[in-house]
Amino acid sequence: MLKNISGKQRTRQLFLLLLIVTLLCYILGIFILRLGRGYVRPTPSATPTQTATITLTPTITLTPYLTRTPTITPTPTEQPTDTPTATPTVTLTPTDTPTATPTVTLTPTDTPTLTLEPPTVQPPVDTAIPITEIPPTVPATAVTP
Repeated sequence: MLKNISGKQRTRQLFLLLLIVTLLCYILGIFILRLGRGYVRPTPSATPTQTATITLTPTITLTPYLTRTPTITPTPTEQPTDTPTATPTVTLTPTDTPTATPTVTLTPTDTPTLTLEPPTVQPPVDTAIPITEIPPTVPATAVTP
């Protein structure tokens, strides 16, 4: 039977046969391992599961932006001013108060008076006194013979 088939066909059938035999060996090995452990009763176990849910909500975010038109806005500034404050000051001002004062009036009479004039004195005349120089004197010594 293999003699009538071409070389390619023959190789394909051999690989197919090899694949089937390999799969049967795997299945037989798993079956034997299951029997070797005996009957295993399944035990209920709680497996906590967590699921994440993502909900997409369409939103629009508006961001304010600056305009590119420059403007100059004057800012008023207040200048400091002096505020007058009242300071109470007590000032005593003297006033003339007329009072009744008795006055005595003297009546002038012609009375001769004696007036003495001081004598006139001539100022002293500055007279220079001549200064003469006195020659030095030698003291006298006694001469002995």
